[in-house]
Amino acid sequence: MKRVKLLALMSACAMLATVAVAIPAKANSIEMTYLTPAYLKGTVATTERIVADWNKANPNATVKIVYGDVNNMDDKLTTAFIGNVAPDIFQHEAASILPFSKQGYLADLSKEMRPIKSSMPIGLWNVGSYKAKLYGVPTMTQTYSVFANVDAFKKAGVPIPVGTNTFTWDDYRELAKKFTTDGKYGLAWGLRSPAAMSMIMGMNYNAKFFRGLTSSGGANLSVGAAELEVPSRIHQMIYTDKSIDPASLTMTGAGPIPGFLAGKYAMIFAATYIAGDLDVAAKASGFNWTALPLLKGVTNQQGANPQTLSVSAQSKHKKQAAAFIRFMVQDKNLAELALGEGLTPSTSGSLKIAQETKKGSAGWKQILDDGDALALAPFTLVPGYQKWKDTVLQPAMQQYIQGKITIAELKKRQLDGWKSIR
Repeated sequence: MKRVKLLALMSACAMLATVAVAIPAKANSIEMTYLTPAYLKGTVATTERIVADWNKANPNATVKIVYGDVNNMDDKLTTAFIGNVAPDIFQHEAASILPFSKQGYLADLSKEMRPIKSSMPIGLWNVGSYKAKLYGVPTMTQTYSVFANVDAFKKAGVPIPVGTNTFTWDDYRELAKKFTTDGKYGLAWGLRSPAAMSMIMGMNYNAKFFRGLTSSGGANLSVGAAELEVPSRIHQMIYTDKSIDPASLTMTGAGPIPGFLAGKYAMIFAATYIAGDLDVAAKASGFNWTALPLLKGVTNQQGANPQTLSVSAQSKHKKQAAAFIRFMVQDKNLAELALGEGLTPSTSGSLKIAQETKKGSAGWKQILDDGDALALAPFTLVPGYQKWKDTVLQPAMQQYIQGKITIAELKKRQLDGWKSIR
């Protein structure tokens, strides 16, 4: 697949800017529902501002926000679809909309979203698609990154890695060992829920996991050296190098932040949504942080599972709903939403605004510059993947990381577990 650089697509900004805000008025006004799991204060405020702007410009096709729980969106949507009471528009994640796409619950947005297609990396566009039809408009996504205490690096006289496609897993391991000294661990890594991260980071080594996606017999799980590379490296850093604080192994992804801010670790590994928390800390106490380039094995690519916006096939107002989505992903709106979540916006124009907004932050610059490494993770298209990940891979990875099973047993559990749920 040919990679499309985000920053090379800036010419599409003008097209986005010209997308019509207002839609043709009808004799009778309508109200559409928008279900979102937004809960962060800044995101809620931005969402409400966008909806208010839309409603002002479109008094005959207004939108009503319905807030849902991020932890039970699948259940809520499934119940709504079955009961024929689905929201007109909803926000979810790409990996979770595939079953709804296959079951015919979502409207095809390919034609309606054609004006923004050229402003988005093809990998992201494909993540929101099923059988070449777009069912979820990718809005923003996260990467997994290494965050560094800039002052700790300066004090140790260690150069901070910069650039893109430059920072290898071997470099990472050596830095973690270098900073493991004087009773301190060089790295904290919240690994309570390691399954999704290990799959996404596996793309660094061209891990495929599932093969035969389009065969009549369905996808088959294959676990070889590439698929075991990331778990093996994490295990070596924990038990051979002893450079990862064992107390962090049962923490959430954001769990090591307090210790990081207190100077306990030179580095932490986490999803980039924590950048928002680090920004707050930087303003409050002057903590000097940055993000390092995305880790590279054979490649620095990571699988994308972006937030998406979809229209229900049950909606009686599909064109108006699609027009609202186009309005929501206009550059200014999307940039503000993404930065509020600590995520990377999906379009070139919104990315440019985000970069300008955060130009004084080396950490944000690195996060946003690495956006072109996002690619379609094929396993997200596999029926049954979510169940296998949650019920098989998650507990197996937890036990492997805690030193309770071998790498051979990890492989066996993955393969046996897939056979049991097919």
